[in-house]
This record gives sequence, C-alpha cells and structure tokens, in this order.
Amino acid sequence: MRAVFISVSIGACDYGTPSQGVKVVMDIVKQLRGALGPAIDAARSALRSIDADDVPTRLRSVARAGEGTLPVPLVKALLRGIDEDEWFRSKVLEAFERADVADLVSEAYLRRESGWWIDIARAAGAGLVENADRRAAQARAELESARESLRVARQKAKTLKKELVGAEAAARASIEARLEPVRSAASEARADAVRAEARVTELESELVQARWEAAEASREAAARADDLRRARKVIADLRRTSETGDSESMPRGPVEIARWLDRARIAAAPYREAAGASGSLAEPAPSSGWRLPAGVAPDAPEAIDALAGVDGVAVLVDGHNLLGAIDEATMASSRARRDLVVSLARLRRHLGDSRVEVVFDSRLRDGRPVAVSDSGIVVRFAEEGRLADDVLVDLAKEWGAGAIVVSDDREVRERAGANGAAALWAKSLAEWL
Repeated sequence: MRAVFISVSIGACDYGTPSQGVKVVMDIVKQLRGALGPAIDAARSALRSIDADDVPTRLRSVARAGEGTLPVPLVKALLRGIDEDEWFRSKVLEAFERADVADLVSEAYLRRESGWWIDIARAAGAGLVENADRRAAQARAELESARESLRVARQKAKTLKKELVGAEAAARASIEARLEPVRSAASEARADAVRAEARVTELESELVQARWEAAEASREAAARADDLRRARKVIADLRRTSETGDSESMPRGPVEIARWLDRARIAAAPYREAAGASGSLAEPAPSSGWRLPAGVAPDAPEAIDALAGVDGVAVLVDGHNLLGAIDEATMASSRARRDLVVSLARLRRHLGDSRVEVVFDSRLRDGRPVAVSDSGIVVRFAEEGRLADDVLVDLAKEWGAGAIVVSDDREVRERAGANGAAALWAKSLAEWL
C-alpha cells in the first residue's frame, strides 16, 4: 500500500486523450504539488547537490528546469522519481532535514512510515474539495448569470414581438392605403372599358345601318335616274308626235296598240315601283319549287350543297335557331348576329339567282323591322308582340313552293311545309358554314 496512492494518481496522467478523467488527475497532481511543496523543494535542492552524472535519467529534465515554478508534467516526473528511486528519496530526505522545515505531510511522504499515504490523501483531498467548491460556486454564479441573461433575452423577445406585431399592422395599413387608389383606378378603368366596348358595339351597328342606308340611297338614285331617262324619252316621243301630227291617242291596228301600251308601261313604271316600295322589299320570284334530292338527309351539310346554282328560290333562315346550332353560349349577342349575316353571304354566292333572308326575334335600335346587308342578305326582325317563327311562316306563305325554310324547330318546318315550302334543319347549314 505504501506507494499505491502516488503511483496511481501520477500514472493515470499517462493514458488517453485530454478528458474529464485526465483533468481530475491533473488537478490531483496540482493539489499534491501544494500539499508536498516542502518535499518538492527538498527534491530540487537534492538534484542541485548531486553530480550531473549521478542524476537519474528521468529527472534530468527536472534538473535543467532552473529555479522557476515547475510545470505539472515535471512535477509528475519528480514525484514519480521520489516514489520509485529509494536512493534518490534518501537524498531528498537529507535535504529536507537540512532545511529544517516543520511539515508533517512532506516528512510522512519522504519517510514512508505506516499510514503516510492517508495523510497525503487527506491533504490532497482537502485541496480538491476546496477547488471543487470554488468551481461549483463559479458554476452557480455562471448559471445564475445565464438565467438572468435568459430572462432579459425573453423580455427583449417579448418586446420585439410586440413591436413586430405593431410594425406588421402599420405595414398592412400603409399597403391598404396605397392600394386603395390603385383599386379605385382599376375599377374606373374597367368601367371605362365596358363603356368603350358598348360604344364600339353601338358604332358598329350604326356603321352597318349607315352602309345599308347608303346602299339604299345608291339604289334609289339609280332608280330615279332610270325614271328620268324614261320620262325624257316619253316627252321626246310626245314632242315628235305633236310636231308630225301623228296622234296615237286613238291607236288603230294591233301594231299601233302594242306600241301605245309599251309607252304607257314605260311612263307608268316609276309610279308602279313607288307603290310597290310601300309593301315588301320585292315580289316573290316565280318558281316551280325546289325539293331535296333523294338520299340526302335534311340535317346533313350535303343538303346545302344540293342548293348550288338554284335560281328563283328564297332561303328563309331562322336566325337565333341557327345561332344556337353554331354556339349556344354566344347566340344572344349582337356580335353573333352580325357575324352570322356576314357568313350567310357565302350561302348567297353558293345559290344562283336566288334570295337569302334571315329572321331574328330582336329589333334594330332605330325600330326598323328590316335591313339589307352589303352582301345583299335581307335581315328581318320580328315586330313587337310577334315571334320570328310567325314571320318565317308568313314569308314561306308569300313564296309558296319557292321557299326553303332552315330551322331546327319542327313546328316551324311543318307550318312552312303546309304552304308548299321545302324545309331543312339548321344543323345542316351550321355544319356547312
């Protein structure tokens, strides 16, 4: 047991990497350096008195250390030398006795009397306990400081959170305040766009009406020019008759009667056409009637192909019915009606010397029930209190066998057929277009 404590304590420093265990052993060595200070001083004095050749090999580094404080590794080497080399320990004891220092722990360590290691352990342990108490007190102080720092940090975080909430609210309010004028301007812009689109639609309708009126005026002017030429010819004939004395007021013979009737027809033509203008747009053209070729279905586009080059008929189209067959989603819009009228120009070119009329339920903005497009499509609108179906049936009655009604409405087709008209489905024309 005499060397167990010192050997174990000092030898433990030779193993492993720096760890908690090694740190404890280093602390023990430091405590031994304090508890065995007189013995260590005596050992260093003995090293200086011994010849250099007699200094143990493991203690030569200690001997070269000089007079300063020995670091822990050299203290460890010195204590191990005292513990393991009895000759050197005896030299140290002699130096200790010469120094005449009253230190029971160092004396017990050097003399190695019974129970010496207990005294040393107590001395080192007391130092360790004191050191541990000091470190514990320091750790408690650091813990309390950390707790205080944590409390302050939490308080700051709470304050910052309140400031952040307030900043977010202020930012939202600022953004809303800035967005409000933008939203208002966007709303006004949308309203302006709607008004502009409505105005464009109105102007387009007015343009169509103006074109129709211009065409009507051009046709009227041409008719009046023809009337004027006829009237001038009649006047010239009358002047020649008065100058030659040849009176035809009482025609004699078949040839004279025929000439007289021709002149009367020419003279009366302007009045007859003016009277006819107060009725429908034109008298129904005579026709022997058109019938669907055998093997062709009335709802197939081939039925429209069969109308190629047909003369003397009137194709009467159920406008909204056809728009529904093309696209139900847009059938009620004025743009869809205008596009349909434009598309029907292709059907008119497909026919021979025949007529195309389309009938809608709504009316023109100026209240007129009928208009003619630039391509010659007659556009009719049902008058107030009437349906487009009834207008179609009336037109079919006027044209009789010369009418071809296009509608998906079975009742319209049957009523028109009762007056001799042929009937096709709107689906056939929708697919053909």
